[in-house]
Amino acid sequence: MPHSQKPVRACICYPNTFATLRQKAQEQGWHTVEQITAATGCGSGCGMCRPYLQKMLDTGEVAFDVIISEEVAALLKRR
Repeated sequence: MPHSQKPVRACICYPNTFATLRQKAQEQGWHTVEQITAATGCGSGCGMCRPYLQKMLDTGEVAFDVIISEEVAALLKRR
């Protein structure tokens, strides 16, 4: 899927895109989700962005396909 079609690009609870967070992480030397959370608040609200923050740190990506848990995926298959 092209980058432009990946819908998850930002934290929902705090107004930060993953592109901005990646840049800040590089500038500040943040290497963990906990460091990003402590500095920006991202990951401390609903928590939905935490897997995306980790993937951003692991891969450098800033746009993602929606991550669906196995339980939710199983429910969706039933429909």
